[in-house]
Amino acid sequence: MSLAQRRRRKALLSWIPITLVALICAGFVVGAIAMQNSWWTESDPAASDDQQTADGMSRFDQAGIDYFTRQGIVRVKVLDDAATATALGLPADGSQDFSPLTPVTVIVLAPDGAFAHELVASFTVDTQDDRVTAVRLLLDGSGTWAGASAQLRAMASDWGWTDDQLTALTDDVGEKVRSGAGVSTVTLPAVPVKGALVSAEVQVDTSSGVALTLVVADPAAG
Repeated sequence: MSLAQRRRRKALLSWIPITLVALICAGFVVGAIAMQNSWWTESDPAASDDQQTADGMSRFDQAGIDYFTRQGIVRVKVLDDAATATALGLPADGSQDFSPLTPVTVIVLAPDGAFAHELVASFTVDTQDDRVTAVRLLLDGSGTWAGASAQLRAMASDWGWTDDQLTALTDDVGEKVRSGAGVSTVTLPAVPVKGALVSAEVQVDTSSGVALTLVVADPAAG
């Protein structure tokens, strides 16, 4: 190899690191521009067809999960005119759990009204015959019966439970805690409210506390 060829090769090799750095920088710039133009950074982003249904109900495939996580609101119908489970990205028959990155507000539309709760840590959607049949809300609380009981009493008038039912539940939970029986579940009876069946489940774990789950179900579901 001649001296001139060696010099040209050395000059060419010297440009390679600079070119790589330039390409990396360009990638960062493109990514920043894409993020800047993304609906994640918008104050009130509009949902696309793969994020919500035409009537504003949440979808549960990845695009829908991204959207309701960003918006902080999940909307589900337990109604005859609701979209099919598979159209919402759910299994036709079964249950699917969701745990958003941060607690969300869940709104469940029933035939004669709606149920809403903030600070839902996770929730489960039950389906049967390609229809949503129930929504289960695991509340984000302190893990103590005092906290769960306060939540239930604050919502009792809207969700349909009586003082006597809540008192009986408190007695049942106290008995489970005193027994030291490990993990057990105590339930509030299902009551018809706003055209749906509403109940609550309190899981008592004598080693770690309690967990409160609210259930809104379709009365026609088997």
